[in-house]
Amino acid sequence: MKICQVDPGCGIPIPPPSWGAIEKIVWEFKCNQEKLGHEVHIRMASDIRPGEFDIVHCHVANLCETLQQNGIPYIYQLHDHHAYHYGKESHVFKENYRAVEGSLVSLMPARFLVDYFDHPKCMYFAHGVNTDFYYPNFEAEKQGEFLMVANNGLAGDPTFDRKGFNFGVALAALNGKRITIAGPSNNRNWLNTNLWVLNHPLLSVIFDPTPEQVRELYHAHKIFVHPSMLEAGHPNLTLLEAAACGMPIIGWIEMATDFHGLWRAPRDVMDMNIGYHDIIDRWDWYVNSSLNTAKELSWFNRSKDILEIYQQFV
Repeated sequence: MKICQVDPGCGIPIPPPSWGAIEKIVWEFKCNQEKLGHEVHIRMASDIRPGEFDIVHCHVANLCETLQQNGIPYIYQLHDHHAYHYGKESHVFKENYRAVEGSLVSLMPARFLVDYFDHPKCMYFAHGVNTDFYYPNFEAEKQGEFLMVANNGLAGDPTFDRKGFNFGVALAALNGKRITIAGPSNNRNWLNTNLWVLNHPLLSVIFDPTPEQVRELYHAHKIFVHPSMLEAGHPNLTLLEAAACGMPIIGWIEMATDFHGLWRAPRDVMDMNIGYHDIIDRWDWYVNSSLNTAKELSWFNRSKDILEIYQQFV
């Protein structure tokens, strides 16, 4: 097949040198679909011509409108949690709904989004992880107990604790353990409005790590913590990256989706603490379960699955 992955048009290079979730997904599809013998291009929506590709795969709702106007059939993959956050009367939901309605099929990275959009073209399609890049290193020195990797904030408010940093630091303080929070410089905004966390002497904060540095952090910590209140992806990318590195996880994921290796905890420090001690008591089970989950959801396997979906529309 001749496939086009539509550039999200956010001004971030593909592959992204640091942060950029959609750009990372586009790059992984390109690389793995090429491994599977297909011709794959990354192109801006306005540069695609009718009949030029067997499949056009779009990742941003407003770009679907460009494709529709140019008479180009497309597969849509939603990545925007704001469509849920703002509600069904919002512009962002309606824009995404039009993208779904005009698609051949629309891939939702969470089961709750399939129910939320309630459209016959919607289907669940989980994210993946590059298991060649993210891998376990059991020889690495564990410099910290807990690790959080995220870009905090919600709906334009960078101080909103969507990712649950407060809960992660509280869990570390409760147990007297080291914790590292890594992410883009945007996290400074959250830190400057939550100065209490600096009272925990075992907190480290890292800004703008490269993918290689993030991998080193996964190797250097024991347990990944991710009590996020809202994600478009269940599982999201960092959960899968941590799992591929052999990390047990304390976090939240929708009840309809299994993630072996993860202690499912709401944003409740005491419940998270129960999970922490269960992980310590059953360490090998959690490590092996995380690795098996990541292996099943490798981008290579996800690409094989999506090619079967593409075949239906060629």
